[in-house]
Amino acid sequence: MMVIAQDNVKELLKSITDMFEKNKEELCGYDRAIGDGDHGESMARGSREGWKAVESLADDAGVFEHFKVYGRAMRASIGGAIGPIFSTVISEIGKAAKESGQLGAKEYADGLKKAADKVMDLGGAAVGDKTLVDALVPAAEAAEKAADGGSLEETARAAQEAACRGVESTVNMQAKMGRSHFLREKSVGHQDAGATSLYYMLRTICDFVTSES
Repeated sequence: MMVIAQDNVKELLKSITDMFEKNKEELCGYDRAIGDGDHGESMARGSREGWKAVESLADDAGVFEHFKVYGRAMRASIGGAIGPIFSTVISEIGKAAKESGQLGAKEYADGLKKAADKVMDLGGAAVGDKTLVDALVPAAEAAEKAADGGSLEETARAAQEAACRGVESTVNMQAKMGRSHFLREKSVGHQDAGATSLYYMLRTICDFVTSES
């Protein structure tokens, strides 16, 4: 049964970094339709800085430390609201591993749940506002159900599938938060870039744990 532990956490974070670099133009395209158009570049830059911070860690650093420095570097290098939001998601996933030293099904689900709660407190967004929350909340709920007797692979798969549905749901929403809310009804018909990034990250985690198992 797969877990994220000290011996493979660096590889996971490198996969996330590579994913944001690969998809930066696509993510900018989603953002260009209803935002500033720089979301993909911001996520690629933040993840690159996260990886640099992780590379400098001592060999005996644990899962929690890896996620913590990655998240802090993202917060420091991404402007606007999305930096603190993604930093919170990354950090809360890592914090869930602090006690056990690893991310299994329960820890991953707990991390996503706390991330969802903190992100909503931080930004004030709720489900239906056409934000990252529309992918994160259903992902956390699905993970919690799957982790009850399920493996990390099953939990990660449930989370990314729910996040995907969440992204799809944002297409027909009118934005209520951020720059895009000024567009009002013109924001309808476009998927949210932040929600897409969150889904892509959870998909990368799912791909990693299922391929490693």
